[in-house]
Amino acid sequence: RNWAALLLFAALLGGAVATDIMPEVAAALDASPEGPFVFFEGFRLGWEKSWTNSSDSKYDGEWHYSQDYSEVKGDAGLKMASAGKLHAIASKFVGDLTFKDKPVVIQYEVKATNGLACDGMYLKLLQDVKGGLEKFNNEARYTIMFGPDKCAGTDKVHFIVQYQNPVSKEWEEKHAKEVPFVAGSDRQTHLYTLILRPDNSYEIKVDGESKTKGSLLESLEPAINPPKEIDDPKDSKPSDWVDEAMIDDPDAKKPDDWDEDAPEMIEDMDAVKPAAWEDDEPHEVPDPKAKKPSDWDDEEDGDWEAPIVPNPKCKAAGCGEWKRPMKRNPDYKGKWFPARISNPKYKGEWKPRQIPNKNHFEESDPFTKLAPISAVAIELLSISGGIVFDNILIAHSEETASEFADKTWGYRRKLEKAKLPSGGDVTSKVTSFVASYSEMAVSLFHQHPAAFLAGVGLAVAFLVFLIFVCCRSGSSRTPVSISKKHDITEEDDDDESISSSDDENDGAAAATRKPAAKAAPKRSSRKD
Repeated sequence: RNWAALLLFAALLGGAVATDIMPEVAAALDASPEGPFVFFEGFRLGWEKSWTNSSDSKYDGEWHYSQDYSEVKGDAGLKMASAGKLHAIASKFVGDLTFKDKPVVIQYEVKATNGLACDGMYLKLLQDVKGGLEKFNNEARYTIMFGPDKCAGTDKVHFIVQYQNPVSKEWEEKHAKEVPFVAGSDRQTHLYTLILRPDNSYEIKVDGESKTKGSLLESLEPAINPPKEIDDPKDSKPSDWVDEAMIDDPDAKKPDDWDEDAPEMIEDMDAVKPAAWEDDEPHEVPDPKAKKPSDWDDEEDGDWEAPIVPNPKCKAAGCGEWKRPMKRNPDYKGKWFPARISNPKYKGEWKPRQIPNKNHFEESDPFTKLAPISAVAIELLSISGGIVFDNILIAHSEETASEFADKTWGYRRKLEKAKLPSGGDVTSKVTSFVASYSEMAVSLFHQHPAAFLAGVGLAVAFLVFLIFVCCRSGSSRTPVSISKKHDITEEDDDDESISSSDDENDGAAAATRKPAAKAAPKRSSRKD
């Protein structure tokens, strides 16, 4: 009966917990943005109908429909499954997104299930692709590129705008000057949000926290508005132009008593050899107190020899050949150089003359001049593989995006944090440290394999050298017998036989990025 009661209690408790948790799970799995949106992809069944793989043969990486990739059972996302390959896939909007009087919010979740080595995790918001999405590749025109990218020296959340000069008709990439670092090596799910506002301001959020704020007019490099004047490409520095500000004093002369050959250090001629100095005594001697073990067999073990110890006679002053100590030479002056003076012929730093920029224009409202967007694309190289995209949302309402993230990423994040080891878990910290540097090593190997292997070879050689030096050093300083059996040395209260010889001996003492694969047809995305 006790067992039955326990089982009944467990069932009731489990039911209560399930009743409490299941609604959140269901809400996370079935969540859709409540407000109007331009595009949403939660990667549920049938997702492949709205996505198109690039037909370009270089994109040979495979896309997998990844289910249960997170702590939310039944949750699914789109995974770049092929490590070391290029992936490319895109989905078209129902109608073009134009930039008018409403904010534009771009938001998605991404998880690096295998960690990060040399991996991009950003999105491209494409303009119209000629020939259809199956024709798109890395040269396809986009309006916005946004998201994390980590590879060797690159560690940033990109925000790039392709903007057309209305005068020259040329397209130019404008990069945000200040961007946050990538969050993702911890293999947790992260939320990336870009908000563009009609007042030409923008904001980048990572995991719902504001990281960077800027202006389309002031925070991009190069600037949206080109300079009024530019360097004249035909101008060149005159042959007689003097741009050296300081010169050697031509009237300076080396003093007659300046000896450039005088040594910096000389013997101290005032030093006197200590009276107790033992010239003929060795630094080390056999231990006079050591005794041959009673079980020592000369025929079997060889001649017994006492262990070597520092010579006690050297303790008072020193032993061996005496040499005068060195001191700084009072006559030392080093190499003579003439004094530096201002150049009377100096004309200043030369700069080409400025001419009017024929491609100059002034745009006070670049937000409304951004090119319309017709599709969202993922075109990337993944060295690690296993990067999962989920819940891609493009909307006009910041509130809609925030509330949706709370239902999906917010709940998933809570479960992931619950599974993280405690802060005091040393093993987890060591594992994280090793994983981080392992990923860095993989990245360097793929970037510069020859240099990486050379570095490994040098590291191994240096390690062998250290072991060799340590072994030699240890063997020369250890006061042990060279006999084959243990020696018995009587202890002495004066500790003379175990004092260090260091104080006694005189003078002794550190992509081409590619995307991928094969997927499916098209589905019309929802639009407000």
